[in-house]
Amino acid sequence: MSEIAVGVAHMREAIRKHGQAADRAAAISALPLSMPLVLDLDGTLIAGDLLYKSFFSILRRNPLIVFSCAAWLLRGRAALKRELALRNRIDWERLALHRDVLDLARREKAAGRTIVLATAADAVLAGHLAARLGFFDQMFASDGEQNLKGSAKAELLSQTFPAGFIYAGDSKADLAVWARAAGIVLVNARQSVRNAARTLGKPMLELSGRV
Repeated sequence: MSEIAVGVAHMREAIRKHGQAADRAAAISALPLSMPLVLDLDGTLIAGDLLYKSFFSILRRNPLIVFSCAAWLLRGRAALKRELALRNRIDWERLALHRDVLDLARREKAAGRTIVLATAADAVLAGHLAARLGFFDQMFASDGEQNLKGSAKAELLSQTFPAGFIYAGDSKADLAVWARAAGIVLVNARQSVRNAARTLGKPMLELSGRV
């Protein structure tokens, strides 16, 4: 095959993949506007994890915090998150956000869709970020007692939005939520997570998680 033929074949394949991506994006946007777009936070809206960011923001000033963390963790992961959140020294100006997720949220918000933040991060930190971004209509987060992750998040969202919701996530823990969602948004997910999500047979959009 000549170099020109190879180039044409590659171009056609790129056009085909672009068309498929556009179709999947359209399938998500075509879901009823009554269904909210629910965003996870760690690894989805932002690069990284607020639990670790809060821990290291404190550790630099107080290395002895590791001993307190061990005691807090005995009360559960949600309690640890709350204690670290109350003491955090996160530089919010330097927090890396996923641009394509922000673009999706703002586009759907402009179309009239409700935008919700649902995260296992502590409510103190999640609320601070939500207020900075300014486009969230509702927020659910860990509260110092319940760690809002996986099946706990899936149950809460199903009860709150019985008519359906679209969920954007990135990890294996989000599969429990996608199983209950009407639409799936994958953000920079591992291949194993993408494969598992595809088996659910729902409208799905895949984002790269551009920072």
